[in-house]
Amino acid sequence: MKLFFCLILLLSVSRLFAQQTENDSIVRRDTINIHGYVYDEAGKPVKYIELRSSQKYIDFDFLNISTRTDTSGHFILNGVKFNDTLTIEKNVLYVPKPVYNKGSRFLMIYLPFASIKDANEKGQAIISAKRTHAKVTPSFIRSYKENVGCFFGELHEAPRYKEGNDRLIQLINEQMHYPAKAINNNIEGTVQVSFKVEKNGAVYDFKVLKGIGYGCEEELINTIKRLGGWIPGIENGRLLVMEQTVSVEFILTDK
Repeated sequence: MKLFFCLILLLSVSRLFAQQTENDSIVRRDTINIHGYVYDEAGKPVKYIELRSSQKYIDFDFLNISTRTDTSGHFILNGVKFNDTLTIEKNVLYVPKPVYNKGSRFLMIYLPFASIKDANEKGQAIISAKRTHAKVTPSFIRSYKENVGCFFGELHEAPRYKEGNDRLIQLINEQMHYPAKAINNNIEGTVQVSFKVEKNGAVYDFKVLKGIGYGCEEELINTIKRLGGWIPGIENGRLLVMEQTVSVEFILTDK
């Protein structure tokens, strides 16, 4: 009897499979596989946080493709859109900003810390008492002595290229080359690198924030190094080592 029921079950499954095979259709999607890391502002990996693509699963079109980071903050998303927006799940520790990706196969994502809020932010507590001494307004003697080599004021400027950032873009367009390996493999997308600008204008400590591989990141980094000549950032009137980023979009045309 058990053997009889097993045979009926196998026959039913085979018929169902045959029907599905007859109704199968070929689905074509312009998709890419991406991977990367998620860190917090302090540079520590964000563990087990979910990243969700706007792309749906082929077999489950009511679900978005998603994944979670591992203990090192690494994640992998396969079959997502070439132009995609990744959303990060809400978390009390971080600000879940959306990540816009345009063809990059590698992403370095940094999540800012969530601001600490008062428990009574909706209704501020007020403690009052009667003053026992008259309020004294402080007085100062204003000095106009010249401060040599330093300006004390709220002057804030990000690092910038010596000939202007518009000139930087022009030089990159003129001097950068599309790696032959990337052309031969039809690789397109956005590359973004970060680097630090020293007080003397030197650039160092390059990092890839968005990458597509095949030598494109190296080409951008080498071009920035070759151009050189940056004006350092200023914070409160003082020269300061700051980080700067440069992005380049690699596009292949059919003409």
